[in-house]
Amino acid sequence: MKNAVLRDSEVSRQDFLRRGALLSDIIISSIVTGVIALSVGPAMSGILRQQDRRRFETLALIELGNQRWAASGEVELSQWFSERYPDAILMREVSAEVDGLLPFGGAFRLTIERPDREGLPSQSVEMVVWPEAGRGGT
Repeated sequence: MKNAVLRDSEVSRQDFLRRGALLSDIIISSIVTGVIALSVGPAMSGILRQQDRRRFETLALIELGNQRWAASGEVELSQWFSERYPDAILMREVSAEVDGLLPFGGAFRLTIERPDREGLPSQSVEMVVWPEAGRGGT
């Protein structure tokens, strides 16, 4: 009988010591979850912006590669590229500094520029194009 009373008092003592343990676990897990959410959110946002900038650079190089054949006249962005990046600007300028490198000259620089947005600096992709010898300077 004495053992039964002892066991009951030990159980009640353990219950007394565990009282409030669930509440402290909830508070600690909430703090840890909040810290993780506050650090992961901006990190993911930065990663997505960086991927967007890389994607623009890759697609702009492809667009410039497509434009080099039509660059003898007026150049304009393709409809697909313009829809995807409506703020992008295509510029064509004569590149006199590289004209001396080839005997037939006529080099020009194609540039696609995307103005600054969302706190990011402007982004530009350039390609210098020389006319092919067999194409008559275009």
